[in-house]
Amino acid sequence: MCGRIAQYSDPLNYTGFLGLENGTVLFDLADRRPGFNVAPGCHPVTIFPDGALRRVHWGYRPAWAASRNLPHALNARLESAAEDVYFRSLWLHGRVIVPADGWYEWCIEHGRKQAYYIRLQAEAPMFLAALTNCQPDQPPPADAGLVIVTAAPETGLVDVHDRRPLVLTSAHARAWLDPARSGLELKQLALASAVSTDHFTWYPVSNAIEKLWADTPDLIKPRQLA
Repeated sequence: MCGRIAQYSDPLNYTGFLGLENGTVLFDLADRRPGFNVAPGCHPVTIFPDGALRRVHWGYRPAWAASRNLPHALNARLESAAEDVYFRSLWLHGRVIVPADGWYEWCIEHGRKQAYYIRLQAEAPMFLAALTNCQPDQPPPADAGLVIVTAAPETGLVDVHDRRPLVLTSAHARAWLDPARSGLELKQLALASAVSTDHFTWYPVSNAIEKLWADTPDLIKPRQLA
């Protein structure tokens, strides 16, 4: 599951690690929050196939679903997104990358929730596979939004859920962005190329992350558990 991420680096740092030399920031940097606590409903920086960085609403509900009072989706399952009525057109034409410095999960320890921060051991940005109905050469639609793709977790990664974000290497992230790749090809690639557990590190952090207004570097500092 992916319900909270950290995205505090300079946006062009993400495209640099991704190997995109033509990265273009298409939003006012002065409007960004620090990015230590990016939740659904916020507008995370998103990398499009043309190398542009845009901010897109995290959460997606197509117009037909809204008319039926169906819920907003925050995540899409890798195994079924290509066939899901919510996401199948996005799978073909709306693949994007949400860069992140890490993400958060919660565990139950001694009867209480405890937040953990998960990042790459290399302390480099990670690239989360995502889907959107926004197109780089068109104005955002009224129901503009994105979902982060999730995969089944491997043994050993701290997680109370049965899902984790699909984290790709820079090479596989560029392939994910390639509009020439077929939907079936991308599914096979994604199933085989998720960054493995042994590339991550994680540690307990302050539960202040649960407060949506909290957004300071202290949120990712290790916390000593009693």
